[in-house]
Order: sequence, then C-alpha cells, then structure tokens
Amino acid sequence: MEIGIEGVVKKAGQRIKTISEVFYPPIDISEEGEEVFIYLDLPGFNKEEVKILSTKSGLKVSGKRKKEITGRVVYEERVEEFSKFIRINGEFDSESIKASMENGVLTIKLRRKEVKTVPIN
Repeated sequence: MEIGIEGVVKKAGQRIKTISEVFYPPIDISEEGEEVFIYLDLPGFNKEEVKILSTKSGLKVSGKRKKEITGRVVYEERVEEFSKFIRINGEFDSESIKASMENGVLTIKLRRKEVKTVPIN
C-alpha cells in the first residue's frame, strides 16, 4: 500500500506552494525606553539564509533555504521560505539596527529617533 500526500495545487501550469513550504514565524516585540527589541523564532534557519531590509515604516525580514532532502519523499514538513513585514510606529534610526541569531531565534534591536520640539519664533 502506498501512502502519499499530494498537497500541491497546479494553476495555469504553475506550481503553488504547499502549506509546509510557507512559514509564518512567531514574533515578540518589546520596548524599553527608546529601544525596541524584536524576536523571531526561525527554527532550522541559519543567519546566512535570513535577510533584514530597513524601510521608512519598518523592517522586512525574509529567509529562504534550499531543501536538503534526497530520494522519494512521502511526507515532508521542511519550510523553504518566509517573509514578514514589521511596522514600527514612529521614526527609528536605521543606523542603530543590530541583529543576532542564536539557537534559531533572530533578535533585532533598534533605537527610536529622538522626538525634538521645534521652537516657534
């Protein structure tokens, strides 16, 4: 008896990603004064497979990895890629962004720009 899970839908001749190929990483955000800390759980990814792009309104975190499976696969849960946009309220200093990755957890630290009061003459 053969057991298999198709899970792949074809539309106009193109392959659509299966649910096991799309990953929505859990995220935690905390603030301490002017500093913002962002934590993403990325099990199985290493830092070379993850990219962080700074925009005016936030950060785009994405990652992609190659499958390392050979032979006939009956069932697999390997994640290939993810993309997540994190909106940051208020302006932040893009030069202050620091990131590190340890044990599958990506930690991003950034500093909000100082709000200045402009005197009226």
